[in-house]
Amino acid sequence: MTIVYPLALDVFADKLHIESLKARPGHQQELSGQGSGGILAADVAPALREFDVACIPLYHDVAGEVLALIESLGGAINPFYLYDPRKKAPATDPDGTILGGAAVTISALNANNKAMALAGLPAGYTLTAGDLISWDYGVNPARRAFHRVVESVTAAGDGTTPQFEVRDFIRPGSTVGTAVTLIKPAMKCKMLPGSLDDAAQGMFTTISFSVRQVI
Repeated sequence: MTIVYPLALDVFADKLHIESLKARPGHQQELSGQGSGGILAADVAPALREFDVACIPLYHDVAGEVLALIESLGGAINPFYLYDPRKKAPATDPDGTILGGAAVTISALNANNKAMALAGLPAGYTLTAGDLISWDYGVNPARRAFHRVVESVTAAGDGTTPQFEVRDFIRPGSTVGTAVTLIKPAMKCKMLPGSLDDAAQGMFTTISFSVRQVI
């Protein structure tokens, strides 16, 4: 079987059994201090999220499969998809049963690159500030958007929402009509070089590593 990159969630992320996760916003900014104590900040590149990932202790044979997939990544060469286990679904629909098989799409994109609206939701469906969403956009290369909802919003009877803000900013290339993922929304990422820690103790192996979002 040929391994396909980015590694899909069911191929890699679902097998990690993440025990703890430390997230960093990953802002790439140039900073300049002022005598008043203020800070001048300017973005020099898109913000890219970073995570420190620690898995639960795994039986050695199970850990061996995970480590084999990690080695297939070639360090920071090949990407994979990863979701935040704290936010696998909207807060008001933690197991995704209300959403069901709804085909959610982008219905509007604001010119300010930070607000959007969705269509295709069940009537009255609520997204809460803090929920995560993702979607694919662009070709050659295909890219993955990964955003946090900043404003709570509820779908009308026709399944459309008012515009709401997300972070980070929506990058060029996203279009109206694009399918949106609300259940296990995932970012595309790569492993940070030198971050893998693989330790065995008794019957178990512990695995931890750090990742950075790629777009």
